Amino acid sequence: MVTPKTGGRRIRVQWRDPRNLPAAAPSDPVLKARHQALADLRRQRLGFWRSLGRNNRLFPRKLVVTREGKWIIGIALLLGAAAVNTGNNLLYLVLSLAISVIAISGMLSEWCLRELELLRCYPGELVVGAVTALRIEVFNDKNRPALHLEVGEVTDGALDVQVRDGYVLHLGPREVGQAFAAIRPLRRGPITTAGLQLTTAYPFGFARKSRLFDEQAAFLALPTVTPTQLDGVGAHDRGATELSRRMGQGDTFAGLRDARPGDAQRDIYWKASARRQRLIVREWQAEANRIAVVRFAHLAPGPSQDPATLDAACARVAGICEALLQAQFAVGLQTFVGSVAPEPDAASRGDQLLRIRRHLAWLTPVDQPPPPQWPLPDADWAQAVRAAYAAQATLQRGEALLWAPLATAAPAEVVLVRFASRGDAIAHGPSDREIVLDADGQIQQTLHHRAARQAA
Repeated sequence: MVTPKTGGRRIRVQWRDPRNLPAAAPSDPVLKARHQALADLRRQRLGFWRSLGRNNRLFPRKLVVTREGKWIIGIALLLGAAAVNTGNNLLYLVLSLAISVIAISGMLSEWCLRELELLRCYPGELVVGAVTALRIEVFNDKNRPALHLEVGEVTDGALDVQVRDGYVLHLGPREVGQAFAAIRPLRRGPITTAGLQLTTAYPFGFARKSRLFDEQAAFLALPTVTPTQLDGVGAHDRGATELSRRMGQGDTFAGLRDARPGDAQRDIYWKASARRQRLIVREWQAEANRIAVVRFAHLAPGPSQDPATLDAACARVAGICEALLQAQFAVGLQTFVGSVAPEPDAASRGDQLLRIRRHLAWLTPVDQPPPPQWPLPDADWAQAVRAAYAAQATLQRGEALLWAPLATAAPAEVVLVRFASRGDAIAHGPSDREIVLDADGQIQQTLHHRAARQAA
């Protein structure tokens, strides 16, 4: 799974787009059903007339009359009716003046839109619920200035993302300007826009003339990190392969020191504290290569096929991984569709947590096919649908789902994260700790299996 690339070529504003060759209809019945569902959803969101108006070949320019424009058109119609009925030359003069103002407004707005070049300068990754700035470079490739430009992404009424347009008030001849739009994803996962739109209301604001480019922008919305407290981290042997020079939670005694606020009571050395009449704690040498593997059983918590039902659980899994990384673990992630190799966060830069969040962003319920509007290429979407049907058949037979392969250099502590509503599902492999979540990502129960595993 690769982070989407949003940087693209320059988009030149012309009267019409070059004619594209029609794409061949897919022969796969699964993809045919998807394309039909997407067409129905588009008509439902836009309606018939807006869908017809989106055709750039039939309507290269989109025109929306403003409130002031409706007033001037109404005045022109009244003047025309009065001039025809009375034959007054003064009314004809005022009528011609109103019509001339409307015509001049249309010509000047067209001159503003033509011979411009747009270049997206977007980040590839977003964070759910966070507002991110999108920089758009606008190059004026003509000898006339361009005024009152508005540029931004179009979502076609999608409910999973919010966008706000950017503005360039004045752009001189051969000048490059920058418009800063904004985007705020409301769910985790890949997100695409319907295209880029350039709009101007120059000169009088009677109408908003726009040009729409059907070039999608792709983003990856990372899940948030829910802070999580894990009890018993660092209190037992976890297969350390070497020791660090740092002081931390481990099994090797390093020395004594005076107690500080926040020290655990189990580390207090009571005999030395009684002799010195103050609290003394033991210091432990941190283990550098303690390995923990978090297994996330990303089954659908309910009957819904919407991947957003996993958003809260993915944020909780990211919080669990963050807590383990802060405890000097080398943390890896294992799911049914892929894995992230265990690595520590030695430099405290958050690189490993970022890799884990990227993997979580792509997850869909393994036993539910993704909806048609889930923004994946046709081949990947069809593969995910078939894999979901195969997982459903496996669970119906009472067999265990297989985890994706993951190799570790030393024994690892296994943390299983699953939904309480899917206790009937079976997954291969034992675990040292089991964290049970509800559909909202809240921890309902934590089970420790280390003692049972050691006794076995």
